[in-house]
Amino acid sequence: MERPRRDCSLTRPATLAVAVALWAVLLTVGAPHPASAQRLSGRLLDVETDEPIIAGLVTLLQGSVLVVTAVTDDEGYWFLEVPGPGSYYVEAKRIGYQAWVAGPLEVEPDDDLNSVYRLRRIPVMLDAVEVSAAAMRRYLELTGFYDRQRGDFGHYITPADIEKRQAATVTDLLRGLPGVNLVAMSDGSVGPRSVQLRGSNLSHGGVCRPRVFVDGIMYARGDSRPKRLDDPLDVEQAIDEQLQSIDEGLSLDDIGHPSTIAAIEVYRSSSQVPVQFGGTSVETQCGVIVIWTRTGRMRGGQ
Repeated sequence: MERPRRDCSLTRPATLAVAVALWAVLLTVGAPHPASAQRLSGRLLDVETDEPIIAGLVTLLQGSVLVVTAVTDDEGYWFLEVPGPGSYYVEAKRIGYQAWVAGPLEVEPDDDLNSVYRLRRIPVMLDAVEVSAAAMRRYLELTGFYDRQRGDFGHYITPADIEKRQAATVTDLLRGLPGVNLVAMSDGSVGPRSVQLRGSNLSHGGVCRPRVFVDGIMYARGDSRPKRLDDPLDVEQAIDEQLQSIDEGLSLDDIGHPSTIAAIEVYRSSSQVPVQFGGTSVETQCGVIVIWTRTGRMRGGQ
């Protein structure tokens, strides 16, 4: 007779960290699957909408040691193989949500446990800071924003434009720009949206997700990338697919409130992209969006 499944519940909050999430994926992809029969599985859902959370990370921990990580599919399902009986914690997280940890969870031989974890949405808040107009202009001058604006190769949203629009979300700041499509990432009219540009990548029908930089650091790689041979044993390809899955779940709305944004640059075509953001290349054929935040000046030590 099959052992009945036991439900597990979340017990304490943890801190959301995108860098840790990516590190966890890189650490565990390609690891050999254990022969153990202990299994954990379940779904990851939004606590308010009950919608599945796509590309969430569910990690098995033994003490502070990471054991294995799973990425949720497009229905929010996840599956973990447990190396052996023992006491474990299960951490569930996703950018834009408050992370939680369940446990300690006692896993017995041949256990087949099923859990539904629900996360609460939160914005990825940037540090609050008062910045004068003069200091902000100086910061954008140092980043080269105004030089690129004078070159007129893209579309530029200035601090004055942002203040005038009084937008509710970062993606609202892009509404109405030529060639910009805003796509809901879940059912309904509320929630985060992804951005697609009508760029130069005809393989995507001319409309695809652009590469995104925040304060000069890559935030999302976008859809355009070099083609790889379909080799199921290629570990680098497996890592790339895992990162792409996470990347597809990112929204500019997760960066913070529009009041934290200093300026935005939008380059629809690969031929418009400045060299420091990839120039004309395979990786930029879906276009590039560059976002400068009001706290970037502080982090950059300017």
